[in-house]
Amino acid sequence: MLKISDRRRSCFVVMPFGERKDLDGNEIDFDDIYRFFFKKAIEDLGIECIRCDEIEEAGSIHEKMFEHIYYSDIVVVDITTSNANVYYELGIRHALARGVTVLLRRKGTVIPFNIQGLQVVEYDQSKFGSIEQAKSRIHQIIRNGLTQRLNDSPVQAVLDLNIDPEGKPVDETEFFEWRVKDHDDLWIGLVTGDIQNVTGIDVWVNPENTSMQMARPFENSISGIIRYLAAEKDAENGQVKTDTIVRALEQKMNGRATVDPATVLVTPSGAMEGSHGVKRIFHAAANYGQVGQGYIPIDHVARCVTNALKTSTDGAQLSDRRSILFPLMATRSRKGTVLDDRVRPLINAAIDHLCRNPQGTFRSVYFLTYTDKELSVCQDILEADSRLKADPVAKARALDLASETPVSKTPASGRVRPVEVPGTTSPTVRAA
Repeated sequence: MLKISDRRRSCFVVMPFGERKDLDGNEIDFDDIYRFFFKKAIEDLGIECIRCDEIEEAGSIHEKMFEHIYYSDIVVVDITTSNANVYYELGIRHALARGVTVLLRRKGTVIPFNIQGLQVVEYDQSKFGSIEQAKSRIHQIIRNGLTQRLNDSPVQAVLDLNIDPEGKPVDETEFFEWRVKDHDDLWIGLVTGDIQNVTGIDVWVNPENTSMQMARPFENSISGIIRYLAAEKDAENGQVKTDTIVRALEQKMNGRATVDPATVLVTPSGAMEGSHGVKRIFHAAANYGQVGQGYIPIDHVARCVTNALKTSTDGAQLSDRRSILFPLMATRSRKGTVLDDRVRPLINAAIDHLCRNPQGTFRSVYFLTYTDKELSVCQDILEADSRLKADPVAKARALDLASETPVSKTPASGRVRPVEVPGTTSPTVRAA
């Protein structure tokens, strides 16, 4: 089986139903073509395949159709018979998604002018060799599209669109890890879920602004969360008594109003050393303020990653893991780019640094993925990177969770779970 990865992907098939006549009057059984050709070709890749008539959910069929066209990793479109509904759904897919969209046609089908420049896989259902050749091409297009994140939409290629699913928050805190080739003690990893539940990582990176003005403690931001967690708090009501990190940052600024973009300042972690095992906070100037527009990401945000990895921990005694955690900085506010384009430079910067500086300060570099969409994109990037490799033996490393979180005031749940690692670039998985 030619599986793309262990993560279950989805494919939505757009095509005519039942028996139809082509332009020459020949009968075509599209249900047979779907069951014995399209569906089998997709499922051979380990991908879930569904057609509109197979949707077993309550509600409007049109609403479900739109959802599948938008959210599916792959959409396969058969333009045979020039069906108006098929072209309508193809247009929606091209408007909403950069890829992966695979076009198919029965031999003899005329390609309309507006899509003549696109790659269309031809098949002849009466010839076994033609079907097998078409399957091979479908596999190749899907594999290349998923691993390389190629843009196959003529609409997305021309218009400055920023249509990208936000994703749903991940409830559990899990670690996914890849080894750096030729360096068995160097790791790149992903951490899922709420940062408040992450413990045991030596350094957290705070994506700050060039003024080093932290967010308010209860704002929904990494800066606000770190400010609260690090503060000395009232034992009864959890209110901040001493604003530990803000005071430390003021001392580091030493009267300056701003710092240069991508500057990294180091402060102690305050109460987080006891609650989360964090030794230091690295404050990276990843945004700058502009009157009337709020905070805007700096150019080349990946410099924050490189500079943080070069920064000394200011005398802190790190664990044997020598680990650092990066949020996906400036990934939600850049117009005209999709998540993959915003995340890839950050991950590349980390891998580049580890490869070039194997004796550097940090041995394990993690990126926080709060949503399933962020996790999916980051996994695809890491799995396709030739500089990384799978861990040959499943490995789980236990971390002590914080006794409580500032939001729930209840013990954080956790577990340790070794997972078999296939012989690909798939990661070791562990849960905190």
